[in-house]
Amino acid sequence: MSTFTDSYKVPELRKKMWFTFLILSVLALLSLVPVPGIDHAGASAAVKKWGDTGVLLDVMSFKALGNVSITSLGLYPFLIASIVMQIVTIAVPKLRAIAQTGDEGTKVIQKITRIAAVIADVVFAVLYCVGMRNHIWTSINYWVAICLAGLCLAAGAAFFGWCIELINNKGVGSGLIIVILACIIRDLPRHFADLYTRTSVLGVPAAAGITAGAAVVVIALLVFVVWFNLGGKKLHILFSKRTVGMKQYGMQNQSIPLRVCQAGTMPVIYAVAILLIPAVIITLVMPEDTVNIFLLGIVNYKRSVSFYILYVFFVATFAYIFSTIQFNPIDMSNQIKQNNGYIQGLRPGKPTAQYLVTLCRNLNLADAAFLITVSLVPMLLDIIPVLNGIYSAGIICIMLGGGFIELKLFMENAISVEEEKAKAASKEKKKNKYAK
Repeated sequence: MSTFTDSYKVPELRKKMWFTFLILSVLALLSLVPVPGIDHAGASAAVKKWGDTGVLLDVMSFKALGNVSITSLGLYPFLIASIVMQIVTIAVPKLRAIAQTGDEGTKVIQKITRIAAVIADVVFAVLYCVGMRNHIWTSINYWVAICLAGLCLAAGAAFFGWCIELINNKGVGSGLIIVILACIIRDLPRHFADLYTRTSVLGVPAAAGITAGAAVVVIALLVFVVWFNLGGKKLHILFSKRTVGMKQYGMQNQSIPLRVCQAGTMPVIYAVAILLIPAVIITLVMPEDTVNIFLLGIVNYKRSVSFYILYVFFVATFAYIFSTIQFNPIDMSNQIKQNNGYIQGLRPGKPTAQYLVTLCRNLNLADAAFLITVSLVPMLLDIIPVLNGIYSAGIICIMLGGGFIELKLFMENAISVEEEKAKAASKEKKKNKYAK
């Protein structure tokens, strides 16, 4: 908490914090603005039949989906566009070269991502309107009403994505992480209220005790997630100095902190988003009264064995990809050798590279095992009737714990930058004073 209070004392960070809060407030208010052209009572009833996929989409839209709001599509189209662009950037050499050219390359990739996000907004808006075809206004022309609804939904989704970028540029931390955190926190009371309602048949004292116990378990799991996220290993790098005349040249010895969770929460977010693409498409377009077991099995993914298998695969894959982006052992080994450095007990070159590759592999393995275990165990326990309702507890704790850690690191770095600016300004002021 001291990091957040210290951040609030810094004027620049305080402005960013209030700006982020303002953006989140606007998104929360827009979740109450109805979509024109659609019968809201019928559409809201239809959304309640969308099963597990509908519940998750409702959370990711700030509860706008259940309210049949103009932001009903939420952050999902923007998230899918971002994932596709990151994968394409890694896979296509030309785009990868552009991304590595600094700020200019980043701007080009961001511009392409915005275009992809708008295309995704339009596609999902069309699919939504197809699914709601039986609930379009009849008081005006059918095609006018459905086009009006589609345009408003696409515009609302585009605005949602724009707000995420605004937080990226002018707010605190990653806009995507911040919005997901806000969506989860807003939905938390519903989980405990549902648990209390389900257990109320046992009596008020028993229901209250079970709910309180569940809250304690969630808090303990959240503490464990935060503790694991803070874990790491310091890589001590020594640099040889050479003497020329009366002076010594060479870099100072460094200690590089390597986090166990180098990938953060992104593997879980990306894995869930990708796995839900078929479920989301089918949910949006399937008939409301369908009895097709195959379609209902995809929409209600909680009971799908293939979902768990693919979830483990994607989480492990993305954990490796994101940790490699954060820390590339081969590049680090080359940099150490070029700067006349070494790790104590190891020779520069191949031995150092092998050590860093092994270290990175072990950290990746621990990270993937942690993410899979914490998120998968509640999913499997949810099958037990008594424990029904804890399916997403692990994912929620990973998102909350990892999100707050990333926000903390961002604020610590921002405080350091502001302190350096203040020192530089003070030195410049003193210099100008003596110059006069």
